[in-house]
Amino acid sequence: MSRTRIVKGTYTKISQEGHSMYSKGNIITSAGESVTETGVEQGVKYGDPEDSPKRKGRIIDILMFVAGTTDPGNTEGTKHKANTSYWKYIDEKTKEETKESLNNLWNKIKELRPQFTDLHIEGDFFSWSGDNDTKERIKASERLFDLLLRVYPGWKNQEVHLHLIGHSHGGNVINQFTELISSKDMIAKSSILKPRKITEFPKEWKVKSITYLSTPFFQKKHQLNHGKLHKDCKIINVHNEYDLTQQLIADFSLTNLEGLLKSFQVEKFKTGIETLKSVNNDTILTYLKGIGLPNSHKKRAIPAWKEMAKAFLGINMMTKEFIQYIDSLKIENSNLQKEKDSFISLLNNLLRWTYDVYNNYNAGITKGYDKVTWAQNLNLTQGLRVLNILFDIKSSPKDSYLLSLLAGVFGENKGITDSIDETSWTPKKQTKGLSIIDVPIFQSDPYNSRNKRKEFDTFLKGAQGAVHARELEDLLMRLFSQFIKPLELKKIIGYIDDAEYIVTGNLDAQLKILRGNLRRYDTFVTRYYAGLVTEQDEETFKDDMKKRPGSLAYLAMASHSLSHTQLWGKVEEGLKGAFSSEKKAKYNKK
Repeated sequence: MSRTRIVKGTYTKISQEGHSMYSKGNIITSAGESVTETGVEQGVKYGDPEDSPKRKGRIIDILMFVAGTTDPGNTEGTKHKANTSYWKYIDEKTKEETKESLNNLWNKIKELRPQFTDLHIEGDFFSWSGDNDTKERIKASERLFDLLLRVYPGWKNQEVHLHLIGHSHGGNVINQFTELISSKDMIAKSSILKPRKITEFPKEWKVKSITYLSTPFFQKKHQLNHGKLHKDCKIINVHNEYDLTQQLIADFSLTNLEGLLKSFQVEKFKTGIETLKSVNNDTILTYLKGIGLPNSHKKRAIPAWKEMAKAFLGINMMTKEFIQYIDSLKIENSNLQKEKDSFISLLNNLLRWTYDVYNNYNAGITKGYDKVTWAQNLNLTQGLRVLNILFDIKSSPKDSYLLSLLAGVFGENKGITDSIDETSWTPKKQTKGLSIIDVPIFQSDPYNSRNKRKEFDTFLKGAQGAVHARELEDLLMRLFSQFIKPLELKKIIGYIDDAEYIVTGNLDAQLKILRGNLRRYDTFVTRYYAGLVTEQDEETFKDDMKKRPGSLAYLAMASHSLSHTQLWGKVEEGLKGAFSSEKKAKYNKK
């Protein structure tokens, strides 16, 4: 609203006791001749103005979005990944809204604004890194406090009710915010608030509602502080039973996540997987079973040679990117750093071997099709020793070389994890008697129609049990077991069995060691494989794991993001009931 006053004659304003003028922006005074201001007692004062006084009867509602992470790993490594663009479904390439924007949470919330007399909705200016890092969440809570005071400086003395909506760890930023605003000591220590001389939260401001969307609630950190909550504060909790991030992945708070994954070339790794999956195993197997046939069987040999070249090319591509991934880990533990360096050295040996074998089969056949040539091309002496170290396992995941190393990397206060704090899908422990509007949405998840609830619950219970017991090797084994079917691993073991027809002596001994290791892995893959994905979805979504219902990527991302894709009926009802400003007349009957 703006006002312009034009006076052709003289304009005089007389106040018996005083005249105060407040403005969020500049106050500009100009005249054709001069501007004269006098003060009988204390003269004229310019500079920092006083806060505007409280207007009786007015209650202002401010609704704030606090973004979380749709990508639990923050793989893009950006500084402000957790912004509001994904609330609006902005296309990353065109930077424009998509057709999904019409009915999403963002637009439906905006439709509430004209229904109330003093409702203000903000969501454009707040962002934070989104890293799965305790320090980043604390910093985000301080920025949230700072920005609220910057945007609404004229309302410090007015009664303001805050309504905070947080997705994923955005909900934990909100919880941390409630701790911050309730503690003058925390405010005084803030590197963001201290320079601005902010010493306390406005006395007339209260948190009137908190809406949690797929928030993983910690048992220890980021607890909800009730000091600045309104006595009628509403808690709304939207959750999806298939959400793997909320119920498992968020247990791990990582350090230096940006450095961890910034160099990981996902597309190149994915290309390696697809190259390996495209290998025609039957062509190789047919050739191996007919290995003793005369040289006239070129029709079997040449395709087998090509498929072997393709297989080792795929392995080489994956190994190369995995080395870069492991090498990017910034580990302060000196002993673990030595183990990491040793591991990378082994992987480099594996990389050289896969490259040599690829070249051997890709160069063509020059020495015939006998078993000696096939064995020479494989360079088994070079490769088997490396594989047997990498896949060494005596009897359980606990004594697996590979799993033990990764467990050390992800172990609490050892490698890249600053803490492991088991999370819950409900804020009941933190709300201390406040009523909770519970909004389960699992029936709206497309995965629910696959009738895999029993399989999912079994998998989740086992994985959570491993975290609870701090048996990270077992957890990793359970996760890895969802990427390879028992039948596929048995086929690989079968290929090794067939290969024994063409090797002897020490090579045969090394091959037997590898087969023994893989058989022990097979025992756990068979035990832990949950069959979370239907055969139809395997085929329909074979090129995109993120969209494949039941895949770990889908459960961690799509199921986790479902809560912020629309304004759920019970959420809308709860928010309307929490707003303190009056409802406009034409909406009163709705």
